Amino acid sequence: MVTRGVGASAEPVTVNRMQVARVREVWRVVDRWWTEAPVRRRYFDLVLESGQNVVAYHDEEAGGWFTQRA
Repeated sequence: MVTRGVGASAEPVTVNRMQVARVREVWRVVDRWWTEAPVRRRYFDLVLESGQNVVAYHDEEAGGWFTQRA
């Protein structure tokens, strides 16, 4: 579960109930725009307060937030 700050482009504030200590990198992926199933995602490379590295992304096509281990 990801919560973010205020605003449409706000960065994550918590991930799985842990506070985000630092945002290391942000990037956007836009792919397959020519198909019926385009991909538009905004990725965040994060360091949590526990020291754990996590990559979270927002699916801008379907909506929703997802995480993966860095």
